[in-house]
Amino acid sequence: MRWTKVLTVGAAVSLGFVAACGAPNPGADNNAKPGQTGGKLEQASSGLMPDAKGPAPEVPGAKKGGILTVPYTSTPANFDPSDQYYTDTIAILGITHRTLTSYSYRDGKSVLVPDLATDLGKVSDDGLTWTFTLKDGIKYEDGTPVTAKDLVFAIKRSFDPDLAANGPTYQRDFFKGGADYKGPYQGDKNWNGVEAPDDKTVVIHLEKPFESLPYFAAYPQFSPIPQAKDKKQDYTLHPLATGPYKFDKYTPGSELTLVRNDQWDPNTDPARNNYLDGYDFKFGVDSTKVQQAILASNGVDATSMNWDAIDSSLIDQIEGPKKAQFVEGPSSCVFTVNMVTSKIPMEVRKAVAVAWPFDSIRKASGETTHSMTPGTTFVPPQIPGWVDYKGINGFDGTGDGDPAKAKEMLAAAGYGPDKPFELVYYYTNDTPVGQKANQVRKQKLEAAGFKVKDMGVPGKDRRKLAADPKGPQNVLQSPAGWCFDWPAADSIFPPMVTSVSMAQGSTNWGNLQDPKVDAEVARIQKLKIQEQGPEWGKFDKWLFENYLPAIPYQYDKGNYVFGTKVKNVINDPNHGMPVMTQIWIEQ
Repeated sequence: MRWTKVLTVGAAVSLGFVAACGAPNPGADNNAKPGQTGGKLEQASSGLMPDAKGPAPEVPGAKKGGILTVPYTSTPANFDPSDQYYTDTIAILGITHRTLTSYSYRDGKSVLVPDLATDLGKVSDDGLTWTFTLKDGIKYEDGTPVTAKDLVFAIKRSFDPDLAANGPTYQRDFFKGGADYKGPYQGDKNWNGVEAPDDKTVVIHLEKPFESLPYFAAYPQFSPIPQAKDKKQDYTLHPLATGPYKFDKYTPGSELTLVRNDQWDPNTDPARNNYLDGYDFKFGVDSTKVQQAILASNGVDATSMNWDAIDSSLIDQIEGPKKAQFVEGPSSCVFTVNMVTSKIPMEVRKAVAVAWPFDSIRKASGETTHSMTPGTTFVPPQIPGWVDYKGINGFDGTGDGDPAKAKEMLAAAGYGPDKPFELVYYYTNDTPVGQKANQVRKQKLEAAGFKVKDMGVPGKDRRKLAADPKGPQNVLQSPAGWCFDWPAADSIFPPMVTSVSMAQGSTNWGNLQDPKVDAEVARIQKLKIQEQGPEWGKFDKWLFENYLPAIPYQYDKGNYVFGTKVKNVINDPNHGMPVMTQIWIEQ
């Protein structure tokens, strides 16, 4: 899943579920974090609860009422369910849209439960056919019933290269005939990789076994869309809700307000509560100013929450008198410096890794150990099979770069003062943190012998521009890291390094399209889930040493600053985002 927190070290956002997705740092536009809090590694896990029934368990002491205001730095590109793979947009759509399965936070753990479906799916003996049966009584916000045909249309729509360019690619990789299918508008009208034999049954046909499909079915791509009400590119303005809240007013690039959906039936929903009267999301804000105001908690700030990385200037407050207004915890995300392999030769990519000024950028962006842990691997430590290794020149995700060594490496690759190698990237130019972080980054890279072309753009535009695989950038392309879609590496490497992402018109680490990488990923995927872990760990190190499509340098942590009237803010370690529907406000 692509993340949404703003990093300065990396660049723009680009991730996945429980994103996604939506991850934190103030000078870029993506998110990521590790499994460490208080020095103890927390294992990310998501057990299965196939018999879970609605309503969701009550939160002790919770009261109804109030509006939660959520101002944060990133700006969502859209809210079309087919196109979502960012942690922030997935968290928001998780309030408004129900999916075949969903995550429920119970007894301190995140578990997968049936949502629209009656169970977590039934699979055939050969592993190639999955069947989901829908519950009775599920309605859209306009009172019309949800049917299996709506789910099938929504899933087919997630193949559309124009409507879902930034979405996940598992369906294209695993679903029968999915590699060439282009959705209900542009694709083969007879494609039947997904079908609805009746109003209650969804059948998915696979090319190869996909044991993790129930987890994937918790993504917005598995939320129903009635074809008759699909407005294509304009559907983002008001996607029909099936969850406890619905869109009220949406101003793209600025604000989204949600209100209660009176057609939602809590008795059918084992995952969501609806304590709040509504939500008010504000995009593209100055996170430091917002965090200061929330800690002071005057007026609406007392009922507000921010999920950006905590600014270093506020550490004394959140470690002291304001400690009760801050929560941190493990995230699913790893931050990276993404490099386009077709534009930057391997030896130059190594020089970039040696030159990158991690510590200076962290300082300029106000990062602290509350919001991240330095790292070296594409897979975070809480994932089974994780292998700890150090990369180029003793790289360990810290330090301020070695400009002298980088110059030597560039000279050996044929570059020097008379022929400098140019690094081209987008950065956010309408926030103080973005400007400050870029100033440091540019100075340090130029001191290492690179020519730098930094293209400043508003935060509302950066995510889209940096995620364009045909854009001019060769470094800091989205995704600036990755958040695992479920706690296993088969939700990291297949979407992030294989050709399938590029075939869909999206980006991956390095824009990789390499047959050797594809073949190795395919080999590991054929193994049983329990056998894949160690092989993914080996693959992680092999990818770094032989391709270096990105520089993994940081494991993310979830950070939440909230007003004095905001209660029960809980970090979900599988997503590095708050459990939105269990928050309540003291009146």
